[in-house]
Amino acid sequence: MIGADADAEVAWVAAELGLSGAALAHLRVLAELGPPPVPINLAGLDGVLGRLELGDDDQSDTLASQPDPVRDAALWWLLERCHHQLVRGMGTTGPLPPWPDLPPETGAVGRFVYVWAFLATLPAVRAYHADRGIPDEDSWPILAVLGAQMANRRALYGEGGLHTRNWVTHHFRGAIYALDRLHFERQRCWFDARDQGGPGPGEPVLGLHIPEGRLTPKSVDAALDRARAFFRAHYADEQYRYATCVSWVLDPQLTEYLDAGTNIIRFQRRFALLPAADQDDSGTVVEFLFKRPLAELDTLPQATTLQRAVVDHIQAGRPWKFRTGWFPL
Repeated sequence: MIGADADAEVAWVAAELGLSGAALAHLRVLAELGPPPVPINLAGLDGVLGRLELGDDDQSDTLASQPDPVRDAALWWLLERCHHQLVRGMGTTGPLPPWPDLPPETGAVGRFVYVWAFLATLPAVRAYHADRGIPDEDSWPILAVLGAQMANRRALYGEGGLHTRNWVTHHFRGAIYALDRLHFERQRCWFDARDQGGPGPGEPVLGLHIPEGRLTPKSVDAALDRARAFFRAHYADEQYRYATCVSWVLDPQLTEYLDAGTNIIRFQRRFALLPAADQDDSGTVVEFLFKRPLAELDTLPQATTLQRAVVDHIQAGRPWKFRTGWFPL
């Protein structure tokens, strides 16, 4: 859809959902994409919520908030086009154009509409995995990130929904896989480390993401071995020579608080780091580690050395930083 028709749709959806500002540009991208060629079918999806590791509360709230194409016409419009964008981009890497934040006035259906966009896309991503020869035991675990992210939302804000929708678009396009202790994302390198023997811009790299849990050297080695075999088997057309990581776990300031033999510091030492950016990522670190907002800093638990380190560092007026690193695979 182009021109005046797209403008009219954007104006209607924006008015119905109370959107303005940057959200209008996001809606415009979706309007130009249009509805999916195959109509959405949400029937029977309740049976997969457990496989996606939604908790009991999130399962019941999701089912109670299923959008209706007539009653929730503007949200259904959004659902259709977000689903279409995912299906059209199946197998691609990198971020999609962002999906708009929805105001509280859109209610429970608005809080769960993006969950339904991912559920509607489940058959397509499962088919993509199958076409790549990826077995169920490697397909379902990465899709279960949906349940984990919904649990994080409930812990942070006290209500269900999905606030990390743009992140989850990677998992439902075949860009990321959960292989033992780590998640591995198919990426194109965005920096130039060739003068250090590293990757250059545009080169295929595997981005490492770190789920919660112990990061023992043995578990990391096993995950890397698994990834090498997995991508040789299922993505033989993509040659991965380097791993990258962007994480607060790579912040060298942690060495001020943690012993050299701890799992985190031993993980850090695998990487060559890029120069630090001038930014403060403390809020994201607190949300990841404590599942609570930075505003609650003074009441956060400090039962472990890492918890105490994170809190003491911020209270001293010092920022935590996400650092970028790489190493050869």
